[in-house]
Amino acid sequence: MRITAPSLNEAENLQNIKAALRRQNIRVPLVADIHFTPNAALIAADFVEKVRINPGNYADKKKFAIWEYTDAEYQGELERVAERFTPLVKKCKANGVAMRIGVNHGSLSDRIMNRFGDTPAGMVESALEFVRLCETYDYRALVISMKSSNPQVMIQAYRLLAARMNELGMTYPFHLGVTEAGDGEDGRIKSAVGIGALLEDGIGDTIRVSLTEDSIYEIPVAQALVQKFNTWGKQASASPPLSLPISAREYFPKVNPYAYNRRESWRINLAGSSFGGKELVRVGLALPENGASEEEWRGVGMAAKSKTLPVLGAPPTNTEAQVEFLEVNANHGPSVKIEKTLPVVLNSESLNGEQLIQPRIILANLDSLQAAAWHKVIEQAQTRDAAVELLVATMGSSAFEKANWLIKTAQELNFQNWAVGIELQAGRLGEVGLARALVTHLDELGTNVPIIWRYRVPENDRNWLSDASSQIGGLLCDGFGDALMIYGDLRLTDALRFSYNLLQATRLRISKTEFISCPSCGRTQFNLQTTTERIKQKTGHLKGVKIAIMGCIVNGPGEMADADFGYVGTGPKKINLYVGKEIVERNIPEELADEKLIELIKAHGKWVEP
Repeated sequence: MRITAPSLNEAENLQNIKAALRRQNIRVPLVADIHFTPNAALIAADFVEKVRINPGNYADKKKFAIWEYTDAEYQGELERVAERFTPLVKKCKANGVAMRIGVNHGSLSDRIMNRFGDTPAGMVESALEFVRLCETYDYRALVISMKSSNPQVMIQAYRLLAARMNELGMTYPFHLGVTEAGDGEDGRIKSAVGIGALLEDGIGDTIRVSLTEDSIYEIPVAQALVQKFNTWGKQASASPPLSLPISAREYFPKVNPYAYNRRESWRINLAGSSFGGKELVRVGLALPENGASEEEWRGVGMAAKSKTLPVLGAPPTNTEAQVEFLEVNANHGPSVKIEKTLPVVLNSESLNGEQLIQPRIILANLDSLQAAAWHKVIEQAQTRDAAVELLVATMGSSAFEKANWLIKTAQELNFQNWAVGIELQAGRLGEVGLARALVTHLDELGTNVPIIWRYRVPENDRNWLSDASSQIGGLLCDGFGDALMIYGDLRLTDALRFSYNLLQATRLRISKTEFISCPSCGRTQFNLQTTTERIKQKTGHLKGVKIAIMGCIVNGPGEMADADFGYVGTGPKKINLYVGKEIVERNIPEELADEKLIELIKAHGKWVEP
C-alpha cells in the first residue's frame, strides 16, 4: 500500500499509521511516496518497507530553462544531485528498506531535457543516473518505473530501459503503470494498452492501475490484467510454438521498438472508401451469425449510442462512432438489407448465389484454401472489382508455409487489392509475438499487404477487454495494423465503441475529447472524481481536444505538454489553468474554474457548442 507523504508531518505520521495497522495484524508492506522533499524521505525510511522517489523532482527543479550544459557543468549537476540523494541511499541500505526509482515523463529535469529531450531516452537516463548512485554504495534493493500518461511513450521507455539494463548487466525488477489514465472504460483500456503490451513482451514484475475512481476499483482491473501472465505453463495452450520461421532477433532490428513508425502497406479501395497506405486505421464490424436485431441494425453505419460495458465497475458514458465496413455471414443470403451504403464483406462461398448486396471484400479462409481456390478467388475479385481478405489464425503453421505461393500467385495475376486478416486468440500467451513474426515474414517475402486485426470475444469472458487491449493495443503501438474488427459475445454498439476507444488510447485516432486525469491521493486539492465528471459533462463534446485534470502538479508540468489545457489543484479549492505546460491563470476559486476553463478553450479557438 502506497501512502503519499508530501511533507515532514506526513512522513512522521507514517509511524502511527504502521503501528495502528500492526495492532490489527495487518502486515501489508507500506510504501512512502515522496516528491520534492528529501528530508521527508529520510524520515519515512525509518518506518516503511519501501520509499518511492521521483528523480525529476527529488533533487532537481523543473523550470523549463533552456541551457546548453558543458560536460563539466553536467557533471557538476550530477554531483549536486548525489549530495542530496546519498543520505537516503545509506539509510535505506542500513534499514533494509527498498526503493522505487519512479521516473515520470512529465517531470524530467531541465538537465535531462536539455541533453536528451522529452523522450523515452531521457526517461531512461534519468533512472540510470540514480541507479548508478545507488550502486556506488552497493545498494541494490531497487524497483524501477517509467510512467507516462501516453501508453506509446510508456511502452517505448520500458523497452529501452530493459535493453540498456541488459547491456549493463542490471537485473532490477520493473513496476508498470500508466499514470493519469482517467476513469471508466477509457481508463481501463489505456491502462491495459500500456501495462498489457509490456507484459506481452515479458517485461514487468509489479503493476499499479491508476484510475480516477475509488481505489478499490483499481484492484480487479489489475487482477484481470495479470491473470493470463500468471497462468504461464498451467494450461496446455499457454505455450507458443517452440520455433518460428523468423526470430525476434531478426524482426526487431527492422521494427524499431523504441519509437512509433507505422508499417508501410498498400492502399485497398472499397467502393469509395479505403484502408491501408496512409489512411487512418479503420473500424469494421461483424454481424452475429444468427443475425442482428432491428436496434442493432439501426446502430450499424450510423451514430451509435449505448451505455458503457459493465466491466469491472466502470461508470456509464456515451460516445458516438462510425462503422466503416461491415462483415455479413453468407447464410444471411438475400434477406440482408442495409439502408446505408457500406463496403460489405461476404464469405467466398456465397459468390455463387445472388445477393442483394454487392460485396466489396471477399473473405477467404487460409486453413481451407488451396492454390487453385486462391487463384479463383482472385479472378472473382477482379471481375467484381472487389478486394480479398485472407483470414489467418496466428497459431497455425500453415500461415507461414503458404505465404510464399499466396504472394507469388497474387503477383503473377497483378493483384494487389487484398489484405490479411489475423485473428488473435483470446487469452493465449505468445499471440503478439507470433503476430509480429507473421507480419514481418510477409514483409520479408516482399509484400506490403495491409493487416486487419481480428479478435473474437469468448462467451462470458469478463477479462476480454483487458486481453484485447493488451494484444491489439501493443501491436498498434508497434505500428502494425490497418483495420480492426471486434466480434463474438458482445453487442455491435459495444464492439464499435471499444474499437474507437482502443484507437484513441493508442493515439492513432482521436474520435472524442481526451481526458488525462490522475487518481486521488493525499496531495489532491479538490474532489477529483466529481470534478472530472463535471468537466467531462461540460467539455466531452470537443472532439480532439485534450484536457488534463490533476489534483496537483506532482508529476510535473511536462505531463501538461501532452494536453491542450490543464486544470490543476494548487491549494485548497484553488485551481491553476494551463495551456500546454504554461500556467496562464493562477489561484482561481474552484467555483469559478470550470467557466474560466471554457473561456480559455474558446480563446484558443477550440470550442464548439454542444
